[in-house]
Amino acid sequence: MKIKFLFSFALLSLLFVSTTDASTIIHDPSGTYDFEVTDIPDQADVKGTMVVSKENGAVKVTFSSSAGELELQDAKLDGHKLTGKFEVQGVLIKLKGTFTSKGFEGQLDTEFGAMGISGTLR
Repeated sequence: MKIKFLFSFALLSLLFVSTTDASTIIHDPSGTYDFEVTDIPDQADVKGTMVVSKENGAVKVTFSSSAGELELQDAKLDGHKLTGKFEVQGVLIKLKGTFTSKGFEGQLDTEFGAMGISGTLR
């Protein structure tokens, strides 16, 4: 009986490991990411850094580029999914994305359409 239980446990463990996408497993996304925003209407792609930290249990995300620095407002981290918003020149931009073991992939939604955002963890 004990051997059958151990065998079943080992088999289930192997099944779980083989069906889990290792690129989405992340424990703490804190760090510095080199990011790029693509698909900006009538503008070149924007590159910069995204710093993710945790302060008093809350996530803090700051974007820096040649245009300046912005802090993500209402930032929420649910597992490996990040959401929040910020304003640029009076335009509301909503961010939603996912952290992976290699970086970040997401989308920026505005009244003018969607833009892609990706980042690589340094």
